[in-house]
Amino acid sequence: MPPDATETKKRLMRAAVDEFARYGLAGARIDRIAENAAANKRSIYMHFGTKEELFDKVVADSMVMLADSISFDRGDLAGYAGDMFDRLERWPHIRRLYYWANLERERPIDAETAQYRQRVTAIQAAQTAGRIRDDIPAADLMAMVIAIVNSWDTAAWSLQALRSEFGSRSRGGRRAAVVAAVAGLAQPPAHTT
Repeated sequence: MPPDATETKKRLMRAAVDEFARYGLAGARIDRIAENAAANKRSIYMHFGTKEELFDKVVADSMVMLADSISFDRGDLAGYAGDMFDRLERWPHIRRLYYWANLERERPIDAETAQYRQRVTAIQAAQTAGRIRDDIPAADLMAMVIAIVNSWDTAAWSLQALRSEFGSRSRGGRRAAVVAAVAGLAQPPAHTT
């Protein structure tokens, strides 16, 4: 009886997620993925294609998993940011894959683009309805929300050195700061007459 290809693919994907999250596309090694999955290199190429195609699949699957795990109420960007913060704390490999993909694959991934399109369209609808500010284009607003969620991870090391003195020391404090910042950002500007 031949080995179960489905189980082999699952093991390969788990090993690939770990490898790419640690080393990125350039640093990842197909040999290590195969070894950690108790499979052979040929099975990787047979099931997933090239190393680049496997990386793109790992990134796309991870981003879709993240997006699917977060409810998106188009009028509650602060709640969305808090949920994203929680997921990324639970799944730090996704954050690392996101950074590696931005550094090493300067091209969109269709599955991820589709997820963003849904959210940006929902933001635009909330802007039209007056629930969130409309003076910042919807895609820009979405990018800003994500940047706020990831702000400490992308801050200069010199600024990070000041976190214990001037920043939130606890995970809960950082989450609260993210939610407050996004709530302020999304708030429609007060109109004066």
